[in-house]
Amino acid sequence: MNWLKVGAVVVGGIVVYFVLHTVVSLLLGLLSAVAFVAIVAGGGYVAYKVMGARRRRQVRDRPEEQRPRRQVESGTVVPPVTPTPRPAAGPADVDDELARLKREMGR
Repeated sequence: MNWLKVGAVVVGGIVVYFVLHTVVSLLLGLLSAVAFVAIVAGGGYVAYKVMGARRRRQVRDRPEEQRPRRQVESGTVVPPVTPTPRPAAGPADVDDELARLKREMGR
C-alpha cells in the first residue's frame, strides 16, 4: 500500500509539472505577442509624429506668402497670395502714431 501511495504522488507530480509547463508557456507566448504588437504600434506612432513635425517645420520655415492656406468649410488648399507692397512710413506717419499712442495711454 505504501508503494501505491508513492506511485500516485509521483504520477500526480508529473501531471502537475506538465499542466504548469503548458500554462506558463501559453502565458509567455501571449505576453511576447502583446509586447511585439506594442513595439510595432509604438514605432509606427513615433514615425507618424516625426513625419508630422517635419512637415510642420517645413511649412513654418517658408515665408508667409508661400505657405498654403486652407479654407475651413471645404478643406481645399488655396494657392498663396502675392503680398501687396505697403508704402514706407514717413516721418509724419510716425509722429502721428506716437501722438495717438500717447493720447491712448493718458500722457
